[in-house]
Amino acid sequence: MMRFLMPVIFSMAVLGSTSVLAQGYSDEYNKCLNTSYGQTETVKKCVEKELKNQEKLLNKYYKNYLKNSGNNQSNVEQQHQLWLKRVNQQCYLKVTSSLLKVKQEKCILEMTMERAYYYQIK
Repeated sequence: MMRFLMPVIFSMAVLGSTSVLAQGYSDEYNKCLNTSYGQTETVKKCVEKELKNQEKLLNKYYKNYLKNSGNNQSNVEQQHQLWLKRVNQQCYLKVTSSLLKVKQEKCILEMTMERAYYYQIK
């Protein structure tokens, strides 16, 4: 049974992450990662900078979506709060190393990118 489930789980993880990758990271982020040579502190700085940029996009698209939601504004605000809670649950784990901190920030980055794209296409 486990032999069957593992490929399915990995496939779902890959497919889940491709939605973020389809939107793409900034060229600056890709260049930063390519020149980081895997150094954790450098990668962390790359992720932090990209996260700031993606948060700006998220806020822009969210405000626009909220403005155009008419009578559903309270629903949109409620959904956004639920999304923030989900980010906290999925990404904010107990961090015990700088490598885990990078993984945590990448989780936040991906979820932020997905949500920004969601608001952008609405």
